[in-house]
Order: sequence, then structure tokens, then C-alpha cells
Amino acid sequence: MPLPRHLFAPAFRARHLGRSFAFIVGIMVFIATFATAAESALLSLGYNWGQTMESRITVEIPAAGDESTMPQAQRVEQATTLLHAMPGIGTVKPLSDSDVKRLLKPWFDDPSLFKALPLPTLLDVSRQPGATVTAAQIRDNLKNAVPDARVDDHGAWTRDAWRLMHGLTLLGGVTIALAGVTLLITVGMTCGTVAASEHETISLLHVLGADDHDIARHFQAQTERLAVRAAAVAFALALAITGGLMYATRHIADYSALSLLHWVSLAAVLCLIPLCAVGLSTAATRFSVLRLLKSFP
Repeated sequence: MPLPRHLFAPAFRARHLGRSFAFIVGIMVFIATFATAAESALLSLGYNWGQTMESRITVEIPAAGDESTMPQAQRVEQATTLLHAMPGIGTVKPLSDSDVKRLLKPWFDDPSLFKALPLPTLLDVSRQPGATVTAAQIRDNLKNAVPDARVDDHGAWTRDAWRLMHGLTLLGGVTIALAGVTLLITVGMTCGTVAASEHETISLLHVLGADDHDIARHFQAQTERLAVRAAAVAFALALAITGGLMYATRHIADYSALSLLHWVSLAAVLCLIPLCAVGLSTAATRFSVLRLLKSFP
């Protein structure tokens, strides 16, 4: 039998059940959207950054304390020549003094310190694709010409950073899963409360010949209206905050390194989140109500 529209809307408004339900849906969508966007950007940037850093080695040649034996420029030239001669080495690029000062600037607020302190020379060394040159091999190759040279292989600590990113991704996935479980529990509790408050109405509808599926569809329509509004607002808020954070960190993270395909894929995944939340809410509503209606006369 046809039932009036918004039949159970007053029951959802009573005791602010509808508002509480919408709030929970909004929180779940916000958490899932924000976590997914942050994880995707972090992993993509970490992968691109890690691929670059794992192929790079930094060689530090400290400033010579006594240049009467060998000037710093000659030490740098000898080190560069030896590195170019090593198999597996791609490019060797000495950093300028201005680049070195820029790297040290976060630790030295006083510009006069740069004039007082002897600055080392840094060599940016890249491996050839597929090469397995290690920092120890470079150090051994330079020990006769530049015995005080220091070699830093970025691959060691980037692998630790990559493991940390994977851990954060796992944590984000667990958070999203818990958000989904919380949403299911909330739907069940809300529907149970509304059905209990409308016990007499539902019993009367049964007497009049109403089918359980018709009653469940009205519950489902009401929760769908509430979920759509809440999901849309929460989704827009999460995107705005994520965009603001990305804009604020644009000088730290190079988002231009991400391809257009990545952004399109991310947008598609993010758009699925509110749709899944609404679909999960309505499906859980239908299942919960049908289960509850079996106990009604």
C-alpha cells in the first residue's frame, strides 16, 4: 500500500535523532576524505622523493684548515675527477657557496656566522640507473686524495622514512575502517530507537496491510536525505581544509611532481567516499529495519 511521504520524519526529529545521525555521517565522511587525501598525497610525494633521494649521494669536503699544502679548490677538483672515473657514477655537481648557505640557514640565524665559519664544499653525486655504488666504496676511493671527506648515502634514511609512511598509511586505513563500523553501529541504534518510538504506528500499518519492505523503504528514504546533506557538507569541508594544508605546505612538498593521472585518480577515489557513505547508510538502514520489523506484530 502507498504510504505518505516523510512518514517517519517527525520520529527522526524527536530527541534530535536525525541531527545526531547526520552529525555522525558527516564526521565519518570528513575523517575518511581527509585521511584518504592526506595518505595519497603523502605516499605519492614520498615515492617520488624517495626514488630521487635513493639515487643520490652527498660528498662533503670540509674546508681545509691549512691551504698551504693543497688549496680547497684543488681538493674539490681531485675529488670530482675521482668520482667521475668511478663506474656507476652519473653526475657530480659541486654546490655553490650560496646553495650551502641556504641549506645551513635554518640552523644559523646570524648571517655574520657564515663569514666567520669555514664552509665545506658539497658534491651532489648521482648514481647511474641500476648502479649499486655504495657510500663505503666512494669513501675508499677518496681516502688517499681527500681523507677527511664525508659521504652520506640518502638511501639508508629514506628507507626508514618510507617505512614510516607505510605505517601511517596502515593507521589511516584502520581509521577509515573504524569509521565505517561506527557508521553501521550508529545506523542500527538510530533505526532501533525510531522503530521503538513508532511501534504503534508500525503495528497499525501492518494491520492495514503495509508490507515490511514498504516501511523499510520509508526509513531508508529518510536516512538517505539526512546522509546526503551531511556527506556533502563534510566532503566540502574536508576538501577545503586539505586544500588549505596543501597550499600552506607548498614550499615544503612539491605537489607539481605529481602527474595529472594521479590527481584524476585521487579525485575519483575521493568522490566515491561520500557516495559510499550514503550507500552504506541506506543499506544498513534497510537491513536493520527489516530485522527489527520481524519482531513486530
